[in-house]
Amino acid sequence: MLQALAVAARLPNGLTVADPPLFKYLLLGEYAVDYGLHRVLGISTSPQDFADQFRADPSELYLIARVSSAVIGSATVIGAYALGVAVGGRRVGAMAAWLTAVAYLLVRDSHFGVGDALVTLLVTTGLVFCVRIARGGTRRDYAAGGALAGLAFAAKYDGIALLAPLLLAHALRRTDRKRGDFAIGLLACVAAGLVAFPSMLTEPGRVIQDVYLHLYLGATAGYDGLDPAGGYAFYGKSLVIGLGLPLIVAVAAGLLTTALMRDRSLLVVAALPFSMIVVLGAQQMYFARFLLPTLPALLVLAAAALSGLFAVRPAIGLAAALVVAVPTLVDAVRLDALLTRQDTRRQAADWVAAQLPRIAMVAADSPPLGPPLGLQPVRVVEANASALFDLTTAEYRARRVEYVIASSFTSEVRAIDPARDARRLAFYAQLAHDTEVVAQFRPSAGSDAPPFVYDQIYGPFNSLDKLERPGPAITVYRFSAGPGTPP
Repeated sequence: MLQALAVAARLPNGLTVADPPLFKYLLLGEYAVDYGLHRVLGISTSPQDFADQFRADPSELYLIARVSSAVIGSATVIGAYALGVAVGGRRVGAMAAWLTAVAYLLVRDSHFGVGDALVTLLVTTGLVFCVRIARGGTRRDYAAGGALAGLAFAAKYDGIALLAPLLLAHALRRTDRKRGDFAIGLLACVAAGLVAFPSMLTEPGRVIQDVYLHLYLGATAGYDGLDPAGGYAFYGKSLVIGLGLPLIVAVAAGLLTTALMRDRSLLVVAALPFSMIVVLGAQQMYFARFLLPTLPALLVLAAAALSGLFAVRPAIGLAAALVVAVPTLVDAVRLDALLTRQDTRRQAADWVAAQLPRIAMVAADSPPLGPPLGLQPVRVVEANASALFDLTTAEYRARRVEYVIASSFTSEVRAIDPARDARRLAFYAQLAHDTEVVAQFRPSAGSDAPPFVYDQIYGPFNSLDKLERPGPAITVYRFSAGPGTPP
C-alpha cells in the first residue's frame, strides 16, 4: 500500500522490487479511482489533502487492498473450476472449486493485502492453457499460457514456475509439435513480464540489487526463527496445517493416480507444485504463504482422485468430497472468528495508554513483533528494530527505563547465530530476575503458545483450536528499585 502511494507521489526509489510490482500497480489504479471519487464527493480537494487524510486514518486504503486480495482469492475458485473441467470434466471442476473455496491456507492468505492471492489466480488460470496445449492446443494457447507466466512473475517471482508445466505440456503434446510454438509462449512471457514489471527494462541494476539483498541473502543465509527441520519438512507440515490431513490423503491419492495413469493433463498440473516445492524447500527462507500457488493444482489432483469414487457409487463420491473438506473448513471458520477479536498487541498498547503515567520510560519490541506504541503518551526509549535483547538489562537501567514490554515473537524465537541465541536466553533470564510482571496478554488461555512460525506475525496460523485471539504473548515487566531506576 505504501509503495503504491509512493509511486503516485513520484518519490525516488519509492517502489521496492524485492517483491514484483503488479499488485502494487493494481492498488495504485484503485487508489486513483478512490481519489477521483473523493474529489467528486468533495471529501478531498487536492492530492495533498487526500494524502493528509490517509495519514490521519489509513483504514480506507488498507480496506481497499484487503478487499482486492479477497476478490482475487475468490476468483481463484473459478480458476480451479476451469482447470478441473479441462482435466476431467464438470464433476472434477465442481469438486476442485469446492475444495479451493474452503481450503484454509487459501482462505487465510486471501484476507491480507499482499500479492500472494494474485499470483495464485494467474498461475491457476495459466495451467488451464497448459492442459489445452498438452491436448493439442493452438498457438493462442501458447501465447495465453506464456503471457500468464509473465504476469505471474510480475506478481511474485516464483510465479515463473508456470513455465515448467508449459514446457512439459509442449513435450507431451499429442499432435505434431512445431518448434516455433514454444517460442511464442516464451515471447509472450517476456512481453507480458516487461509490461507489468517495467523496472526490469528501465532499471535492471536496482532490480538485481533488491533481489540480492532481500531475497537471495535470506534464501541462502537463513534468518532468526527458521525452522531447524529444513524447508521440505516445514512445507510438509504447512500443507497438513493448510489443507488438513484428510485432504492431504486425497491429494496423495491424486498424485498416485497421476503416476499410475500417466494422464497427460494430470502430469502437466502436477508439474507446477512439484517444481515449486522442489525449489522452495531447498532455500533457507520459507513461509507457508509461499505454497499458495501450488494449492489449486494439488486440489485439482485430489478432485480427480475423488471423482473416481463416483464410479463406485455417486453417494460415496459426494460424501468423500464433503468429509475430506471438513477439517480445513472448520479452520477457515475459526480463523475468521479469531480475526474479529482484539490482537494482544492492541491490548498491550491500550493498557499502556490507560495504566502508565506520561513520564514513564518504556522499552519494547518494535511492531509488528511488539505492540504499536508510537502514538502512546509514554516515552519509548528503545524499540529496537532487531530485538530487545540487543541491550542488557543493565543498559536499560542506565537509560532509566522503568518498564520492558516483551513479545514472544522475539523472546521465544531461536537465533541462527549461537552467540546471539545465547544472548537472547541470558537476557530474558536476567529480565525475569530483575523485574516483576505487572501485566500479561496471551493469545490462549493455557501457558503453551503454538510453535512459532513467521506466518503468525500478521494473523493466526497454527493450532487455531487453542487460540482465543490473534497475536503473541505480551508480558509487561517493571524493574525493581535499584541503581539507575527511580524508586
